[in-house]
Amino acid sequence: MNEFVSRSIRLVGAIELKGTIEAVFRLFSPQGEKQWVPGWDPEFIHPPGADWKKGLIFRTREEKGDAVWIVTQFDPARHDVEYHRVEPELYVARIRVQCTRAAESITKASINYEFVGLSQYGNSEIAKMTQKSYDQKMKHWTSWINDYLEA
Repeated sequence: MNEFVSRSIRLVGAIELKGTIEAVFRLFSPQGEKQWVPGWDPEFIHPPGADWKKGLIFRTREEKGDAVWIVTQFDPARHDVEYHRVEPELYVARIRVQCTRAAESITKASINYEFVGLSQYGNSEIAKMTQKSYDQKMKHWTSWINDYLEA
């Protein structure tokens, strides 16, 4: 019997955004992302009535099916949040966003993703991921967020 060997990849990015650290950090919350991510519509699962806090569980519809998200670390004073996103039979992703003040109304957001395959199919999807394509994704995010902040 062949044992499954999980594949993983870590993608690292940083973007500069035209807004205060408080305004920018909030845009990485489940509700905040609705403002700038096309089609983003989180379904809040637990706890009832929670907006954004450690332990919050919500679901999104992804290209390949549902994803369940859990806020695993949350430090609003340090503008630091970590999510775990599970796409069953595909992979688990750990997403960490850390915002730092670059200037009065300029914020640097460090956004790191780590994917771990849960299946051969998940491994094959991870194998397609590259730092170059992630860098392109970060350029799109910069444009979308700055367009929203400047509106």
